[in-house]
Amino acid sequence: MLQILQTRNIELYSEKIAGLGLEDSFPSVVEATDNDAVIGIGIYHMDFENGEVVIDYCEWNDDILLLDGIIRSILFLVYMRGIDKARFSESIKNECTKLGFVKDDSLRLDKISDVLDGCKHCKCGS
Repeated sequence: MLQILQTRNIELYSEKIAGLGLEDSFPSVVEATDNDAVIGIGIYHMDFENGEVVIDYCEWNDDILLLDGIIRSILFLVYMRGIDKARFSESIKNECTKLGFVKDDSLRLDKISDVLDGCKHCKCGS
């Protein structure tokens, strides 16, 4: 069963975090697991000065729906903490545009609540 949860053991990702230059940014990591095997991750940190989450890095094994789930999980976690803005890494720009998180080259999402409320208007039968 697929689960996407924040991990408490970010030491497992210390090399990747250091490679991104995020050691001093207090990063967090979500892991996507299927039957206890990690199949994707998302690394993010808070930019308190600008009141936004920055999604710095994702691994999703070329499964765009998995990436969508990882990003939405991060957005939900920070939204529950009162953050309603996000900025995305250049490395996932094309995918974020394809998924509808960003509409232009700004790599910013001004209202996380719009993304999370999007399912309320879905005509997919829910």
